[in-house]
Amino acid sequence: MRWLVMLIAVVLLTACGRSGGSDSEEAARKEQAKQAAMDKMAHPKPVYRDDLFDLKLHIERTTVKAGEPIVVSASLTFIGDPPRITVWGARSFLTFAIHDVNGFAMDGASTAERAPTELIRGQTYAYPFFKSGGYDSQAPDADFWRAFYAEKELRLPAGRYVLEANLSFDLHEALDDRAAYRAAAYATITVE
Repeated sequence: MRWLVMLIAVVLLTACGRSGGSDSEEAARKEQAKQAAMDKMAHPKPVYRDDLFDLKLHIERTTVKAGEPIVVSASLTFIGDPPRITVWGARSFLTFAIHDVNGFAMDGASTAERAPTELIRGQTYAYPFFKSGGYDSQAPDADFWRAFYAEKELRLPAGRYVLEANLSFDLHEALDDRAAYRAAAYATITVE
């Protein structure tokens, strides 16, 4: 029970943001996030495929005008050898994230339960875009984030963004023999 409380606390802290650090630590974190976004923009990977899974990010248009809705979804297909596989993790094991080089960050959040999900080989599962994450209600940009999360459709201010579909689950039930699986597909969105 104690580990469950700790797990929930970690997920909540991660989803709601980072605690303050020194100015140099914060500057280094921002520079690292900027570099990661630039690298992904330079090398989009809208499809991730390995021996087990095929993850695809679907974006209707990669260039839109400010205020226009951005239509996004993801799909996941189990392509491994057995006829089915059970994965363990949050029911929302696929999340979406959005970043730019100026500090815009919707990192995506998921719940803390550890539930089984059975995936059948060759069957494609569709995941429409959804917003998840958190913000500091006392921050100067709190009104922007409140409005952003309140609107179901994805609309972004002018700029260039990396949009990601992220997978995160375990391939085994046992926590002492974890087989963490992580994958991401991402592309660049330009809002004019």
